[in-house]
Amino acid sequence: MSITNMQTLSELQRDALREVANIGAAHAATALSLMTGTKIMISVPTITVAPLAELAPLISRSNEQIALVPMEMSGGLSGHTILAFPLATAHRLASLMLMREVSVADTLSELEASAVTEAGNILAGAYMTALSEFMEMLLLPSPPTLSVGPASEVLAETAWATGHTGGFVFCVETEFMIDQSDGSLPGYFLLLPDASSLGAMLAAVRVA
Repeated sequence: MSITNMQTLSELQRDALREVANIGAAHAATALSLMTGTKIMISVPTITVAPLAELAPLISRSNEQIALVPMEMSGGLSGHTILAFPLATAHRLASLMLMREVSVADTLSELEASAVTEAGNILAGAYMTALSEFMEMLLLPSPPTLSVGPASEVLAETAWATGHTGGFVFCVETEFMIDQSDGSLPGYFLLLPDASSLGAMLAAVRVA
């Protein structure tokens, strides 16, 4: 199946991939809890299938600054994964990891950027571990990088850099709810399989 045909997935196929996303989100919440020493709960993930460059309104409704942590994926599947956070989420993640007050600046400091990159690395690793176990495939991530900027710009740049300018991608939207706080951290895990890998994914979840 070509990556450009992902919108034609059957409901059974979407349900299978949603279950994988749910397992991944649970792994990510556990990893985030261990990383910050704070109990983290998760909402039921929502799956969106859309071109990468068109996800800006979902991740940032006012085209505000977002932080992206893209990683190349190799092994049993090839492609890319991206952790995307609104800037407010990125600041809160950094404050949890650095154990200090939440910043309200319109950018990330060098220390915050390092913390968010590491958070994205750990969270993406948790999602990939879930995928690996569920599909019985070895998945290997590349070292993470970080992009920060207006949502439409950084998503368009990332789409070009990863070669996913026209194809559809999976976007898993999850709310990470922090214990002892009324707030939550919206986060987005984007899975960009290469064309040959989508069929392998569906075969692995036995709904190809």
